[in-house]
Amino acid sequence: MKSINLHLVVAGTTYFNQLDRFQGWSGTPLTAAGQHASSTVGQQLTDVHFDTAFANDTSRSVQTGQAVLKAAINGVELQLLSALRAPFFGGFEGLNRADVWSGFATKLGYSSLEAFAADQTPGELQTLLHDHDSEGLAESGMEFWERYSQGLKAVWTATPDHGNALLILDESVLRDLWYRATGEQAHRATLAPSQYVHMTFDGDNLALVD
Repeated sequence: MKSINLHLVVAGTTYFNQLDRFQGWSGTPLTAAGQHASSTVGQQLTDVHFDTAFANDTSRSVQTGQAVLKAAINGVELQLLSALRAPFFGGFEGLNRADVWSGFATKLGYSSLEAFAADQTPGELQTLLHDHDSEGLAESGMEFWERYSQGLKAVWTATPDHGNALLILDESVLRDLWYRATGEQAHRATLAPSQYVHMTFDGDNLALVD
């Protein structure tokens, strides 16, 4: 069965990261620190021959992918797929994340934000936003995965068997992929901007590579 290596890099820091705001489809560019950190990741991946490279069409994802490939001295073309965007947060886009999640935790009777977060799968968190979006725009967990999985399948199709694909993604996407690969919640440090994670993908299943 065909399997590819996914070299996952979280998009670099933006001002929305610094302000702890939801940034799904919002076009937030990298800060100078985010640009530098993306280049550093690329330098750490100079030994990897990328057969393909993919990002979504938001500015932070494009800038991260370009910086990684330039620093990695890899001439592969960065391909952009809108299907690879982070979840759309609808009316929550740009709002403070801690305030929103704390509100849900209190409403649902949790003693702390940490207890609330530990008890929700990534898909359930996204569906909460969908169900409470007054604008009626936010994707549900299922809607997000139906869209994103099509983009992931396109990456798999374009990459040769046992080949290496660079994939730029947002922390919310990595949280979902990590849960699907391991059945566990990812540690916060793993989801930080410019973090690198290696997984394999056989077209259906994801597996974490240590």
